[in-house]
Amino acid sequence: MKKNEILKLHLSEEMARKLTYVSEKERMTVQNEIIFLIRQKISYFERVKGNITREQQNSVSLEQFDEE
Repeated sequence: MKKNEILKLHLSEEMARKLTYVSEKERMTVQNEIIFLIRQKISYFERVKGNITREQQNSVSLEQFDEE
């Protein structure tokens, strides 16, 4: 089973309200909206700069996801 990482996110109140508004209008949860946006960014990055290989993925630390 794949492990999911947890990311704590700090947003201004204005940004949180706007994100919630957009999510509600798109009929998505805030979490699903954020995941959607992250997937879009990764897809754009890979179109412009090339696919991120498994080796490249494994070379980065996920240390920042361990913070609580």
